[in-house]
Amino acid sequence: EDQPSHLTLQDASVPVRINLAEYAGPEARYCPAGVYEFVGSDGHEQLQINAQNCVHCKTCDIKDPTQNIVWVTPQGGGGPNYSGM
Repeated sequence: EDQPSHLTLQDASVPVRINLAEYAGPEARYCPAGVYEFVGSDGHEQLQINAQNCVHCKTCDIKDPTQNIVWVTPQGGGGPNYSGM
């Protein structure tokens, strides 16, 4: 919970301006965990990143048509930290 986000965007305008307009927002479909979703109404959509749902598959980094998503290995490569288990 105290880790920096491992999913960021190089340019926050690209998902709506290019990916949604030209490719119908593939982020909302290629992620198996539903991390990316477009929220808002017509003309005012924005990409919401639900990083807590991420299964660390790196699909978003590979399949993003504009290569705008920056995926870094979370928690130094050790995977998620499930305390209390």
